[in-house]
This record gives sequence, C-alpha cells and structure tokens, in this order.
Amino acid sequence: MAYVNTQSPVNTAGGIAPSKSGSPSVQSQYVFADLQKPDISELLTYKFPQYTLTTLLDRLGRNAGVRTGDNSFSWFEKGRFRKGYTVGAGSSNLTTATATVKLVPSTVADCGLLVGDVLRFENDTYGFITAIVQNAGNVDLTVSSAEGNFALATGAAFAHIYNAQTEFSDSPNGRVWQEEKITEKLAIMRRAVICSTTEAGQIKWIDNGRSYYFRNEMETMEEFQKDKENYILTGKSFGTLSTTGRQSGNGIIPRVLADGVVGQYTSAITETDLQAQIKQMILNSPANEFTVLCGIDAFGDIQNALRDFVVAGSMTYGTLGEIGNKVGLNIDQYRFMGVTLNLKQYLPFSDKTLYPTPVNGGVNYDKVALFLNMGSDSSGNPLISLKHKEDGFGNSLAFRRTVQSGISTPEGNASVTRSNGKDGFTVDLYASIGVELRAVNNHGILLPS
Repeated sequence: MAYVNTQSPVNTAGGIAPSKSGSPSVQSQYVFADLQKPDISELLTYKFPQYTLTTLLDRLGRNAGVRTGDNSFSWFEKGRFRKGYTVGAGSSNLTTATATVKLVPSTVADCGLLVGDVLRFENDTYGFITAIVQNAGNVDLTVSSAEGNFALATGAAFAHIYNAQTEFSDSPNGRVWQEEKITEKLAIMRRAVICSTTEAGQIKWIDNGRSYYFRNEMETMEEFQKDKENYILTGKSFGTLSTTGRQSGNGIIPRVLADGVVGQYTSAITETDLQAQIKQMILNSPANEFTVLCGIDAFGDIQNALRDFVVAGSMTYGTLGEIGNKVGLNIDQYRFMGVTLNLKQYLPFSDKTLYPTPVNGGVNYDKVALFLNMGSDSSGNPLISLKHKEDGFGNSLAFRRTVQSGISTPEGNASVTRSNGKDGFTVDLYASIGVELRAVNNHGILLPS
C-alpha cells in the first residue's frame, strides 16, 4: 500500500503557540488566565519537546573566548600547495616538440610554476618548462617535450609533477605558499522576560500553585538556546563590522554551501549516493569519521537504502525466537572505504517553523544530509568550535542572565536598592557568540536536486 499522511500536527498552525509582545501587567495576556480550576490539570504538557534539544551545541562541546575588546576573530589556513592547470586559449605549437602553453589569466608571481618543472598532460605526455614569460594579463610557458612531438589541445588539463635539473645547476627560484586569513564576527543575541509585580504574585492552578512567571522564564531560555543553535547552523554574515549595524557572522551551512563538498541526488538517497559523497569527502578530508545530521526524509531514505544489510546480512534464519518479535530498521552507522558515518536524525531540519517547505525552488531541508568532521586538524585545532566574547574582567558572554529589579524581583529579595522605578522586573538573556569553522572542505552537504 502507498502511505498518505492526511494530518501531521507538528506542521499545522494548531501546533504553533505564537509569541506575544503585549503588556505583561495585563493578566489576560498570560495563558490560562480565564480558566477555572475544574478545567485544568496541574501538569503542563509540551506538544513538541524534541525541538527544545540543542543537539548541535551538545555535540560541539567546545568553547573559546575572543580576545577582550574584539568583536571579530580570525585564523589562518593554507590550501593545496599545488593546483591544476589548463592549456589556455591562444596557446601555440601544441603539436610540435616545443609548445607555448598559455595560462589565462595569470601572473608569473602567482602561477606557481618554475623553470625546470616537469608537467604531465592529461593524454599522459610529459614536458619540462624552459621559460616563463609574462604576456599582458597571461603567462606563456615554453614547454619542451620529453618524448618527441606533443599532441596537445586547448582546454587540456595538466599538472606539475616534479622538477628535473641539469648537472651543476644553480639554485632555482624559491616558492612561497600564501596563507589565507579567515575572519568571522560575533553575533549579539538577546531575549527578555518581563513581569509586573501584580502578575509575579499571582499563582496558577498548574505547577502546584507557583507563579507562572517561572514557567515563562524557562520557556524563554529554551527558545534562546534554539536561537543560538539556529545561528550556529544557518547564521549569515551581514557585512562589515559597525557600531550602529546589527551584527551576524556565518554559521556552518552557508560556509559549507560556499566552500564545502556539495553533492546532489535525485528522488531519494541511495547507497550509491552515500558512497559517491564519501569518495568526495575522502578526497577533501583525512577524517575517517563524520557526523551526518539528516532531515527526516533523508534519514528515512538512508534507512531504506541500507535495509538489505539488515534483511540479507545481519538477521539469519532461526534467530527470530532469540531476538523476539522485533522487526524494522534502526541503522545509525554506515562504513565504506574506511570511513564511518554516524547518522543522526536532526529533527529541526523538519520543523516547518524553522525550515518551511520551499515553493519557489529553495532547499527542502527534510531531504538534506549535513556531513560534519567533528575532529581536529593536524595541529590539534578543533575544526568546529564556538567562540564567545568576554567582558573586561575575562568573564564569558556565551550566555548571561541579568535582572533589572524594580519594585519586585524574580528572586523575591527586593530591597530599597533597585534598578528602575517599574512596578515589576525584567530578566535579560544575552549572548555574544560566533562559529569558527576551519578547513571547510572537511565538511559537506548532500542536497536534493
């Protein structure tokens, strides 16, 4: 039979409790204000508790401060020391023993090649460079064949393999591999809980008669944690730092989409799709293990794609009585070519209040699998870490809760000393954080086409 879902409460308006911005001194703007005791259970049920988990934050487990006074942080990376080349338009003598190979566009300083370098062309012919000349905005390489006449063509790929020198040669020119400076910014994030003195003193029929304020603060803290997790995953840089502009740095997904290993699949993820993605991850990363955060459709696809290992591999005839009447799929790891994928169903990807189903060609995150290298580089630097600002005393601002006391406080110890004259109080939640994602090529994402 073909399954058709006719209703899913998690994705309907009835499952969403919108926030309010009204006056907290008006009791009717707090929940349950108008209900009588016979109608109310003392237990409050949360319909979607799985979305209060800050899964990614728990997985990171890494935190480091930014130097006091800085609102951005930087690190240096070095890419490949060699690069691929292509025979450019305007090259000549490509079928003779000495060819002029044009690099378009390039300069002598950054072409990365020196006289004496041995080149291998895609048709498995070899040549060595005898001269390098700047020609307007391009570089002309004079390449002598090591095997007779060349058989090259414009667009052919080639690579620098090694170098070969003559006897009693002089010192060659040196090479410098320039590092790249990566800069990210801290984002300032805030939420507040406000409550009047009158409301703080009112009890509710739930929570054994406690003030509903305490429940409200807990919910606000959970939503604030969700703000932080969403930023870690999907934060987007708002441009240059400014004392008047709102600040935001890049999260994981925008960086991976721009510079990570990006693969696409059609219809549903198959085992060959996973294998193809792993092959690309191997080429880009030395890691032998990746954490894969999956939308619910992607996770289901992967379970179905790997089901033959369960049906034909792990369960043998005669074992049913030993394992009991339990059937189904619960695959959380997959190994291929020495690489282990730790598969994690990441439910926020399927929360339509966070990642709505696109109607104009956007990404459907139900179908996304995000590959993260949770390890460290060769120098021991974590590839993913959370950065935070510190105040002038070295105290972390990764999370801070402060109270503006008025006539009352949430702690119940109001005195003659207060912050303002309000008939109530305000609790402020604050964070100044950023994501340090090193060597983006170590991470990847598998998207529906």
